[in-house]
Amino acid sequence: MFERFTRTARQVVVGAQDEARSLGHDWIGTEHLLLAAVRLPQEPGAATLVRLGLTAGNCRAAVANVVTGQGDALGPEDAEALKAFGIDLDEIRRRAENAFGDGALDAPATDPGARRPRRLPFGRRQRRESKGSLGVPSEVPGPSGHIRFTGRAKKALELSLREAVARKERHIGVEHIVLALLRGDDKISQGLFQQLGVAPGEMRDLVVADLRSAA
Repeated sequence: MFERFTRTARQVVVGAQDEARSLGHDWIGTEHLLLAAVRLPQEPGAATLVRLGLTAGNCRAAVANVVTGQGDALGPEDAEALKAFGIDLDEIRRRAENAFGDGALDAPATDPGARRPRRLPFGRRQRRESKGSLGVPSEVPGPSGHIRFTGRAKKALELSLREAVARKERHIGVEHIVLALLRGDDKISQGLFQQLGVAPGEMRDLVVADLRSAA
């Protein structure tokens, strides 16, 4: 039975937030998950992508050519759904605010004139405590408000669970996220793979082959 994401799989999800901010995006999509994955070149799944020529540089260039708008971003109810995977976005927000101050994530960095919400007295702000430890996202340029997961990103995370179950593995690792991303049938994922010159089905087979040989 599935229990939780591995530490490095969580790094991909948190890293996707960093990638979105650095690109000036106010949503998290499959493109950001892919960018975060290739930054872990020693991890199963990601290692295959890097071996076949995917890099942070060419992935970023492909994203710039394909992505033009926010698309199907989702709201707070999706953060609740992600908790089933051991990913607590409230905890990410709490830790960032502890590091940078209350309300630090509420005003877009691209609008210097934006007003931040009035700080509430200690004890008035409600926060949830997480049982896990996700780490604090890096402070990077770009919009710093609450970044929402798109429907396609949420679907990829759900598919990563199915990939783990299909492989009879009790954890969800970077390899399962990569396999799920290569199953993406939305226009952004398809356009991204086309820009990269990648046939996702063929690359998926190569990832599976590498996992099999490493077992």
